[in-house]
Amino acid sequence: MLRKVLFGALTLLLALCLVGCGGKKDEAKKDDAAAQKTEETAKAPEGTPDKAVLAYAQLYAYGVIEDENQKAAGMTEKDIEAVQDQVLAPIVDAFKQYPLSDESVAEMTGQYVGKLHMAMDMKATVKKDDPTNPVVELTATTINQEGAAKVAETNEDLVALGAAYGELQAQGLTEAQLKESAEFQQFALESIDKFINEFPLNPETSIEVTCEAVEGSDGKMYWAPKNPEEVAKFVTGQK
Repeated sequence: MLRKVLFGALTLLLALCLVGCGGKKDEAKKDDAAAQKTEETAKAPEGTPDKAVLAYAQLYAYGVIEDENQKAAGMTEKDIEAVQDQVLAPIVDAFKQYPLSDESVAEMTGQYVGKLHMAMDMKATVKKDDPTNPVVELTATTINQEGAAKVAETNEDLVALGAAYGELQAQGLTEAQLKESAEFQQFALESIDKFINEFPLNPETSIEVTCEAVEGSDGKMYWAPKNPEEVAKFVTGQK
């Protein structure tokens, strides 16, 4: 009953306003439109969808994001670290099959990331500027996974590194001693570096990434791929 009374009073009040305000009706509409526009602007995602897509692509490809792309995606250092460890773990494990010191592993990981960053040459362009679901074209020269596996098996530098490691072990040198050997570390770094330079890449290809607004760790809205897994598969050469 109270609801009916309140609704009736509100209806009457609205009718009186419409009759009595006359010329103020248009002004009220303008004010409402302005308020709505302000509200929509406040809810609009930060950054741009193309840079946000690049942030996700760089993160999934090699775990390091350019500052402007990180800002556009609203990613914190914690957000990045959570995925970065998973992305780089297989690379670090591959390096650790040789007796590399922690410093050497860090150096090789940095070189791997830097070279992949340059070689992939990722670009993103907004193809459909939609307020709800913009579409971004992501282009890159991705790693040829099958070719990389074959190179790893036959690469002369890695074969030489493995042979040297075996010979030194046969001579009685331990992993701990090799990790402290500046000469062996230098040889290992040079061998692995040459291998990285031979990574085969696929021809430049593109995919279209549909985006949506998501809430970031700071509570603000940012653009993100609607299907992040699709981006991850693309940049890692699985699609």
